[in-house]
Amino acid sequence: MFTILLIVIALVHLDLEYRVWIAKKDDVFAKYHGGKIPALAAAKWAYLAKALWLTTLIFTQYFGVDFRSAVVFTFAGYAILLQFVLPFRLYNLANLLLAVACLIDWWIHRA
Repeated sequence: MFTILLIVIALVHLDLEYRVWIAKKDDVFAKYHGGKIPALAAAKWAYLAKALWLTTLIFTQYFGVDFRSAVVFTFAGYAILLQFVLPFRLYNLANLLLAVACLIDWWIHRA
């Protein structure tokens, strides 16, 4: 499951880069808001959530948490945060389901 998480993170990032630099899309954060809130507001919340996730990941690594655990737990926090700061979307739900699956996988392999 951890490998799937890393692949999904990479693919989502590559898709964002494609939409920004090659397709030159104006609303690259549409998957977060779906027209339910202004695009700029969604972009700000999505950016904040991602920045908090990456900052937390860096600090957990600094304090000695192993990489796999750090990624799984910080991604779970990110997925939960998305549920609170952005409107309900299938994309956000998919993040939450992937986070839960990774937490279960982590627990199975740690037990």
